[in-house]
Amino acid sequence: MGSAFIVTTSSGFEGEGRREILKLLPSSEARKLFFKGNLYMECSLPEVEAIEALRAADTTYLGRVFPVDAEVKISAAKASVDAISDVVSGIGDLGEGDTFRVSCTRRGSHEFRSRDVEVTVGMRLEEETDAVVDLKSPSKTVVVQIFQDFAYVGVTPSVNLLVKEIKRFRKYAKGERPFTRAEFKIREAIKAFDVEVTNDFRVLDVGAAPGGWTKALAGMARRVVAVDPADLHPSVEEMSNVTHLRCRAEDLPDDIGMFDLITNDMNISPTESAEIMNALAELLREGGAAIMTVKFVTRERRRHTREAIGILEEAYTDFKVKRLPHNRNETSVYMRKKT
Repeated sequence: MGSAFIVTTSSGFEGEGRREILKLLPSSEARKLFFKGNLYMECSLPEVEAIEALRAADTTYLGRVFPVDAEVKISAAKASVDAISDVVSGIGDLGEGDTFRVSCTRRGSHEFRSRDVEVTVGMRLEEETDAVVDLKSPSKTVVVQIFQDFAYVGVTPSVNLLVKEIKRFRKYAKGERPFTRAEFKIREAIKAFDVEVTNDFRVLDVGAAPGGWTKALAGMARRVVAVDPADLHPSVEEMSNVTHLRCRAEDLPDDIGMFDLITNDMNISPTESAEIMNALAELLREGGAAIMTVKFVTRERRRHTREAIGILEEAYTDFKVKRLPHNRNETSVYMRKKT
């Protein structure tokens, strides 16, 4: 009887992680999931044998390994919590004498939290089985890994949850990641949407780190305010017309002033990003424009774009949407502030 797993890798090294798995477990298949840093693996070996083979091996790219018993199609609605509970209940691997905890990791935008899943599933399993919740040292763990529209669930002995040391996290040393692709993205967007950025512009760049967009914009505008809790590249921090605010876009100071252009390349769900842009619209001067990337959290690209624009229509108008050469898992949206 075979087994299945979710395997995490360092973002950008999914291919290397897959090759490492296939070398160690030749009878397995592994594919990338839509969210970076995650693989779905199927193996002809039983769960314990596959886990022990991975545990014993000296690996470079593999991180956490979670056994999977079932895949559940869900939605963003709260009702999905009950659907997940139904499937976990049907697995039937808990009984008298077992202790357990529910561990949920959620990726994407939903009307529920990971904690909601953990509490609901845990309460139901206690009601339906003779097992007891133990958050410190459970004999078994109920794993729920959510990737926007799909949940992968499993019930396994806690010793089968494998945590390995990822030995390579980045392709470039800290602070040395090239800006070329990020700079091309914003330059392409400005050209494609025929946006004129003049040397008297004030630009607000949210989700700025490591600073590719900020660098490109600072070469066109009088002043760029870059907003991100993370570090900017030293070469960007040193630019005389760049101000770096180490905060979230939701926590800007009241005296930040007005802007001619707002840009947003935040790596969050499209709906969350759109809601933040609506709140920022009050900082745009009359007739001011905004450029935002819609990050695809599933393969339903049109749906994500449609949902984002549906929210943005509250504060913006004159929408233009383009897939640009340097935007593989996202699309670019141009808009103007409503008058």
